Amino acid sequence: MDLRENALTLVASVEIDCQETDKQTIFTVPADKVFVPFCLAVREPSASLAGMTDFDLGAGANADDWLQTISLTSYTAITDYGILTQAEQSGTPLVPVKKTIYKAGDVWGVKITTGSTGAATVTFDLFGYLADA
Repeated sequence: MDLRENALTLVASVEIDCQETDKQTIFTVPADKVFVPFCLAVREPSASLAGMTDFDLGAGANADDWLQTISLTSYTAITDYGILTQAEQSGTPLVPVKKTIYKAGDVWGVKITTGSTGAATVTFDLFGYLADA
């Protein structure tokens, strides 16, 4: 059994070019599986991410169906890290926020609209789990 199945775990770890504006792939859902993302850890920028004020995460051509308009402009040192998650509940009474389950072949990635002003990379660690389709 693949350790990524039926357990919340690291499914992908990818170095991202912080000036590349084409969609960059983080993870492709395997055949006969579905993927439920939990969070994305952003860590260890190679240089200052000043100017990186707008990027999206998720599937589709624009990778924009999970989180949108994210900024990492305050990340300046290799020791910096953060965790990105979707809102889990809202309202009174608390209601879980409806999310998307990604299907086999969906390409989960990042699309940077406004990248860092200088050359830099950062590591994206995607956590979630796979289940049978």
